[in-house]
Amino acid sequence: MLYFIINLKSRAGKGAGIIKRLEKTLTERGINYRIYLTRKAGDAAVFASKLSGGPKKRTVIVLGGDGTLNEFLNGLKHPENICLGYIPLGSGNDFARGMKISKNIEKEMGRILDAVDSAGAGASGATGVSGASSADGTLKVAHKKLDFGVLHCPDGTSKRFFVSCGVGYDAKVCVKVEQSRLKPLLNRIGLGKLIYLILGLRYLINAETYHATLTLDGEDVLSGDQFLFVSWQNQPYEGGGFYFSPKAVANDGFLDVCVAKGIPKWKIPFIIPLAKFGFHTRCKGVYQFRCKEAVIFSDQKNYVHTDGETRKNMQELHIEVVPAAIEFLQ
Repeated sequence: MLYFIINLKSRAGKGAGIIKRLEKTLTERGINYRIYLTRKAGDAAVFASKLSGGPKKRTVIVLGGDGTLNEFLNGLKHPENICLGYIPLGSGNDFARGMKISKNIEKEMGRILDAVDSAGAGASGATGVSGASSADGTLKVAHKKLDFGVLHCPDGTSKRFFVSCGVGYDAKVCVKVEQSRLKPLLNRIGLGKLIYLILGLRYLINAETYHATLTLDGEDVLSGDQFLFVSWQNQPYEGGGFYFSPKAVANDGFLDVCVAKGIPKWKIPFIIPLAKFGFHTRCKGVYQFRCKEAVIFSDQKNYVHTDGETRKNMQELHIEVVPAAIEFLQ
């Protein structure tokens, strides 16, 4: 049995057409399936909780953007019960970029379905949450055990992330992207990821900095004024293709950390665009670290994001990596 979670609003609302093609392929192959459709924020988390809550291990294919994938991750009751596959339908697609997953839906779906041993599979299921056969298929693709990060908030809550967690400038850009009326328009013409570049450049002009102390694995590594941002990376990219941590690997048991601090304001608009190519790492004021656990304390509340999803402004953050936490179809 394969389970699919599909964001209907992905690809500028073209999700419905994708479902028809998917169902046709699954029916032709005789593969047992069940499709869950997300229609509003929070649906992917609800489905994730349902699918991971029981004793059975299930194979779930998520079709959506980084936000849908993040929602799914945060909804999991027992990540160890899930074997995850992913097909990108979003605008930023930083997880897919880091994992070298193609945006070609047919290619990626074919790769996954070709690996399904459907011998003994019964009648195919129906769109929705019921009516599918219970026969199991056996996957024969390469599996990876992926890490994910966790942001622990001062109020006792926590948020997981697959791609990155940031505080400061990069999180502010995420806030503005969420508020922008331009993003839906760019998504409709297939240029959605440009919104991060457009707004990123706009807010560089008067970029705000803050005072903070950054502690990694119990050691204070940076302290003082002029922190522009700190980003903990489980993937090399964030913000629609900014190559913040070129050495980040999703299954090495570490988070890579990119810090921009002490950069003169007139230089900031020149340095940040270099991150599209990873050249920012050569610039003074840009630091690269690795860690398993981190704490940052600031003298003010700052913008915070996990996988581009904005959180409440916070003054203190505690971040850690959970190694080899979820099985992934690579």
